[in-house]
Amino acid sequence: MKPVNEQIETLKESFQVEDAGPNHVKVYMFASNDLNFELDIDMSPISQGKKPKIGFEKSIKDILGNINNSLSTMSSWNDESEIVNVLYELEDKLMEATTAKFTVMDEIYVLVGNYGPRATFEGKIAKVKLIDLRKNEYLVTIDAGEYPKLKVTFPEKLSEKIGDPDDLRFVEKWAGHLFELVGELEYRLDLYERINFESQVLLKFSEFVNKESMSFNPATGYISGDLENGNERLELDLDYMNGYPDVMPRAIVNIRPDNPAKQSKINEIIEDATEKWAVNHIFMMTLDKIVQAVWGKRLSRDLKQNKPIAGDLYKCPECGNEYLKSSKDKDADKFRCDTCFFGNVKRKTEKLIDDLLGKFAGDGGAGGGAAPGPMPDLDDDSI
Repeated sequence: MKPVNEQIETLKESFQVEDAGPNHVKVYMFASNDLNFELDIDMSPISQGKKPKIGFEKSIKDILGNINNSLSTMSSWNDESEIVNVLYELEDKLMEATTAKFTVMDEIYVLVGNYGPRATFEGKIAKVKLIDLRKNEYLVTIDAGEYPKLKVTFPEKLSEKIGDPDDLRFVEKWAGHLFELVGELEYRLDLYERINFESQVLLKFSEFVNKESMSFNPATGYISGDLENGNERLELDLDYMNGYPDVMPRAIVNIRPDNPAKQSKINEIIEDATEKWAVNHIFMMTLDKIVQAVWGKRLSRDLKQNKPIAGDLYKCPECGNEYLKSSKDKDADKFRCDTCFFGNVKRKTEKLIDDLLGKFAGDGGAGGGAAPGPMPDLDDDSI
């Protein structure tokens, strides 16, 4: 069982929490513009292997009944349970139960509350700036004038990365909250950056790529094509729209002509990589192992053997590999190669993601009660 003090610290990362005594906290939860809840939680029973005691307002019981029975995290409480997961489930249940009570302005207030200075609104039109891993900004406009039907627009530069909003079926059929829609757009943008990096590794640095067959579709999250070595080829079908980077992309890699011994090696490498996958991994490292196993060569050529176009080589302080100096990077100690940049991006942005895509009641959330102000003039072309 995780110690009580550690569980309280975990709570504070996702919810607005106030200490109320030893092993005792108050948690403030926001479900809609009209429904704000205060929970009184006694954590002391946890140290005895029992459920925490949660005191709450009658309105929660009116919505969910007895939470000891209606919440699976409470009804199945055990030594591995954590209070934060109980509150996540409680919040989700309250959100589901109160979605029908959300007005269009509830949606906009929650959206702007979650995204702080990056979001603003005027009437029933909200605007949010999305920021990619390289700090480029894209202005997304959500017109909720015919809510629940939405009109979503954003710049062409963003459309090139995640698809045109009119062609994105999940946007057209969206039935969730506005802040969740923006969260999905952010996920798609982050996904593009990661997949594009992997695609560029193949196209620019691999000697085996058949560039005519290789394709990358940012809207669907697919990389497909062939790697060729003499009379053999590897057929690739990579699906990154399966929960990546939390899980390894769905990978189908077949060798042609058929070679059962080599195909067995490929399948073993993919199976092993799937079991050992972590969010800071990239699939090209797995593909490199496959190429070495079947052809005895590296997937990507050694960059140090390439003649420098200009300037010196930098050595990445994290992985030790050398790369050409970038004109944008004047200080060697600030340099990170793309592999390490994407390998560490989840860790470096974890708190930001939690703040913006996490729970309503966190600091800066909409639960503070103050309505966001009207939006200043924003020019799409300036983003």
